Formats: sequence, C-alpha cells, structure tokens
Amino acid sequence: MYTELENYIKNCVAVEDKELEKITSFFKPLKTTRNEMLCNIGQVCNHFYFIKKGCLRLYEIDDKGNDITGYFALENSIISANTSFILQKPSRDCLVSLEPSELLAIGRNDFYQLVNTIPSFASVYHQFIEFAFIHSQMRIYSFLGMEGIDKLKWVMEHEPKLLSRISSKAVASYLGMTNSTLSKLRAKL
Repeated sequence: MYTELENYIKNCVAVEDKELEKITSFFKPLKTTRNEMLCNIGQVCNHFYFIKKGCLRLYEIDDKGNDITGYFALENSIISANTSFILQKPSRDCLVSLEPSELLAIGRNDFYQLVNTIPSFASVYHQFIEFAFIHSQMRIYSFLGMEGIDKLKWVMEHEPKLLSRISSKAVASYLGMTNSTLSKLRAKL
C-alpha cells in the first residue's frame, strides 16, 4: 500500500527501513472522486497529500470569477495548499481532485512531528519546499515575458502530461490565457 510513497522518499534521501516504516505509518489512505474538494477557499488546510494515483489541482479564483491554476500534481508527487497548511490561515486556494484518485494523507500535527524528529523526513520536506519555490519562480519569470505560443511550448517541454491528462480549460488557466486562445495555439502547433 505504501510502496510508491516509500520509493518517493528513498529517491529523495537515504533512509533506514525503521525510519521509513515510522514515516509511512502516519499516512492514511484516502480515495477521492472526480472534482472532490480537499481544501476550499476560506478553509484552513490541515493535510498534506502523496498521490499514488490520480491528479490534484491547486487554484484560486480571481475577482472576476476566473480560475487561476497554480499547480497540478500527478502520481508520485506531493501537494498541499501550502500557504494555509504552513501558516494555518484560511486558504485563498482550492485543492481539488481532478479525477478519481488514491492518496496518502497526513495531518499537519503528525507531519510536523515527523519533520521535527526524523531528519530524513525533514530533508524530504525541505526538498519539496525548494522545488515549489523554484517552480513558482520559473513560472512567474518565464511567463511574464512570454507570448502565448511560448507558454504552450514551455508546458510541452516541462510538463507534457498536463496536455493529455488535464482539461484544456484548466491548462489554459495555468498558462494565464482563455480556453479558446489555448485551442488556437494548439492548432498552430
């Protein structure tokens, strides 16, 4: 049941079997349905998720009611509504399961207990935070000066699974464009 999570952790850091067993014992299996909300705007996020199967989407809704996607997480990755999870403030984001998914969830108190007592888990967390920061910076700086076609090429190069797994509307919101613009750009390529 925890093989994927164990492999994920082992790929991040050297860890003893006993520590690995302790870490995974804190994660609980969770199955979600398509479009199931794991954290909604205004809720405080209290869980961190490892995705065994499926896809989660983190997005916010702007003043005009438009979705702005911040991140997609597919199999063998981890995700949370980070700002709310860390600060324990009401979330500005929605975290939703885009398709029926199999997750391993850990509560915030257990999560930080592991971070504070098991150095290998703290290392996994730090790598995740570093990745999240770098990914955000790359998207911000790359997308600021890019034309729409270049944004699409960037996704094709760096995150190709998104185009085959995610609705074009959600991908368009990730790229900061309308669905019709994305459709026109895809037709050009």
